[in-house]
Amino acid sequence: MLLCTMFALDSAAQTAKSAYFLDGTFQNSKLNPAMRAERGFLSLGVGNMTIGTNGNVGISHFLFPLGDQLTTFMSGTVDQDKFLSRLPQSIRFGLNCDETLLGLGFRMFGGYTSFSISMHSNTSIALPKGFFEFAKKGFQESHYSFSGININTMNYAAATLGYSHEIYDGLSLGINFKYLAGLAYADATFDRFNIEMSGEQWMVEAHAQAQAAIFSEVYFENDDRNLDNIQLGAYTPTATGFAVDLGLEYDMSEFISGLTLSASILDLGKINWGHMMSLQNDGTPVTWKGFTEADINDINTSLETEMEQLAKDAEQMIELKINDIKPGATKLDATMYLGAEYNMPFFQPLSVAFLYGKKFSPYAYSGWEEYRGYVNFAPFKWLELSANAGQTTFGTSWGWMFNFHPRWISFFIGSDYMISNITPQFIPVNDLNYHITLGIVKPLGRRK
Repeated sequence: MLLCTMFALDSAAQTAKSAYFLDGTFQNSKLNPAMRAERGFLSLGVGNMTIGTNGNVGISHFLFPLGDQLTTFMSGTVDQDKFLSRLPQSIRFGLNCDETLLGLGFRMFGGYTSFSISMHSNTSIALPKGFFEFAKKGFQESHYSFSGININTMNYAAATLGYSHEIYDGLSLGINFKYLAGLAYADATFDRFNIEMSGEQWMVEAHAQAQAAIFSEVYFENDDRNLDNIQLGAYTPTATGFAVDLGLEYDMSEFISGLTLSASILDLGKINWGHMMSLQNDGTPVTWKGFTEADINDINTSLETEMEQLAKDAEQMIELKINDIKPGATKLDATMYLGAEYNMPFFQPLSVAFLYGKKFSPYAYSGWEEYRGYVNFAPFKWLELSANAGQTTFGTSWGWMFNFHPRWISFFIGSDYMISNITPQFIPVNDLNYHITLGIVKPLGRRK
């Protein structure tokens, strides 16, 4: 069940944008390869760990109090108009994870060189409002039609070699070369759902197609190309690719004292998969029992029972068959950043900044756009603080970063999305925007 999947995902996000204008985090080059760290560094395991979620809905949109327990939106105690009026036309959820396993940076050939090995996981889910209208109203109408369901996930490892060089006074260019090893990929799109009521049954006509790949060989023991019949071969690398990041940074002090401009574009590349599965259903209508009126109106139905029923029923709605297995390729979703920072002339430790970000995706529900303003404060050479606010595709966000970097260690912790209301399980109540990043790095050498 897609809704169950949405709430089961509980970690995510890319390198913190809150650290973009802080030199001492040693992570700026992940967002702009032209940015050079203040000195060399070495990190193992916890050099950069970023987890979180983002979305345009929250737990409070789907779960409601019923006495001292919770029930889902399907309960007869939940007013359908109130429930549906709060939902956007497309319900979106994003999951992105970054972890740097090994990081190394040092000065060389008049510039700055860095190397890292990292793991990445990016997942997006989109559900149309019509899906929840059908689930809530049930037998009140005899026909439902909706489209726009998508699940996309990309998981890979990357070995990155970067170099930044000041080509002339004030202007620095940088590039990251990435060797990619694909781990798992899937993209499933349901572009048509037609549902007709007949007695106490539903006739479901769904048009669905999907692609999926992993890093090992895939085959079948017999001619039955059902998903349950998949067999995996030897775990040998069958998915590799390359990508580049490009960046520039320009100190405009010659023209406007204290102003620095920057720009970057990340993840220009793709992964080639040796065994990519193409899946599709045949579009034949499926008879589905669906939600009976008793299921919907029974106020005594527990949350656990409701979710189990949802999962069982949803499995009957979709029957994907594998059409073919052959080599294929998937592009990474490129991300662009444009930044500007101005150091206050009356107080050098204080600066204000602006960062624009945009993720490009072939899927409208996977991309995002963001405008973020910063106030940065560095009272000492070994301490940096940042507070920022952003307006994003997923709503308003508040971020912060604390960076402690004396001569012998560098420790940073922060968030791009502060949350004020969470469940006892640390799940945001009103939206799914959650983010935390931290890292511990061993500095090498002296500050530049």
